[in-house]
Amino acid sequence: MIKKIRFILPALALSGAIAFWLTPHYSEEDESYYRAVFCSIDHSDSQFFLRDMENLVEGGNSDYALHKNHYIPALGERMLSTWKKLSTQEQSAIIEDQQRCREIMGEKQH
Repeated sequence: MIKKIRFILPALALSGAIAFWLTPHYSEEDESYYRAVFCSIDHSDSQFFLRDMENLVEGGNSDYALHKNHYIPALGERMLSTWKKLSTQEQSAIIEDQQRCREIMGEKQH
């Protein structure tokens, strides 16, 4: 029994560490940046949301910048899935007002 515990505990600890490592971790700053990017793109066709977000994130880098922003597909997908969960009324409000867009998206993601 003790030999099994000696094997099981390290295996559980290792699997927990791997699961933690593989789980995406984003800062609040990253999430709010992606919300702002999402709110600034054209919302006429949802097929292009991810492409437009990627272009805006990657295209916003200056050639001389020391820290360049790289598009994080999982955060883009998170914004898109939040959009799909919104009611038609909320989607209309988002299209009309960027500040309201950031508020609604922030509420739905927390």
